[in-house]
Amino acid sequence: MKKLSALLLFVFSAHSFFAQSLQFYTGKRDFLPIEILMEDGSTKKGFAQDFMLPDVATFSFMGKGAKNANLDRKEVKFKTSKSDTEVQSIPVSDIKSLIYTNEETLETFQLDKRLVKEINNDLEMESEGTVLMLPLMEKGPINLYGYRSMMCKSDFGDNFSSGFNGNEDNCQLTYVMIYLSKSNETFAIAPVDYSSLSPLALFNLKTLYKKFYKAYEIVGADCPEFLKKVDEARQNDYFSNKTFKENKRATDDERKALLKGKKGAEASRINMKYRTELYTKMYKKLIDDYQQSCK
Repeated sequence: MKKLSALLLFVFSAHSFFAQSLQFYTGKRDFLPIEILMEDGSTKKGFAQDFMLPDVATFSFMGKGAKNANLDRKEVKFKTSKSDTEVQSIPVSDIKSLIYTNEETLETFQLDKRLVKEINNDLEMESEGTVLMLPLMEKGPINLYGYRSMMCKSDFGDNFSSGFNGNEDNCQLTYVMIYLSKSNETFAIAPVDYSSLSPLALFNLKTLYKKFYKAYEIVGADCPEFLKKVDEARQNDYFSNKTFKENKRATDDERKALLKGKKGAEASRINMKYRTELYTKMYKKLIDDYQQSCK
């Protein structure tokens, strides 16, 4: 049971990767300001329609994964201005990156095209993979990509539904996906695909944890000093409930102090910030090790 609770804490306590405010969409999606970096080196600026922002909660059940988040799109609907009546369909095969702007906060977000490969149960990277447009979380020698899947209560009943007004306190994380990719590579590695996990897999956490170490070994194979860091992390059981609790204790007092007198969405946003840092720290530690070891 301790091992099971470790993974559940590791997965379900991550309320959000993205500190930005949530934006929810129902029905037809708006055209949003975008810059498209093409494979031929050219750039297109205008507006694109019908794709999830990285800070959007997806309303999906386990098993939907990237398809539900619309990361496996085959084309992007684009026009040069919002008033244009002509809409172009740009194939993803011609696109390298999408950079778009949140019209409310003026923050920019980036999606990079990667051939995503998973780690199988034999601790081997699959040969074929799937082309996805991945939300960039943190840029560096090893880029950190990811998205989260949320279930949110509707305002018109007790059932979970996409017809929700966006208050974070009524949302519950179902799973979070992480991808690792070198900045100069065209492929990314998914250590564990939470969306496809069976209940039985949760009772075999040692196998899941091995996939994390293997993913870092593959993405950092060009740096022997970093591989020593990965092996050291493996020997010390870095991906574990113990590490999670230690990181949590380090920030709990500060988080609780900020929560005094706060309720609802305001309290949820504070928890979101701290849980974001808590969860991503698990992944960023080895990314930092790579940057320090492989200068």
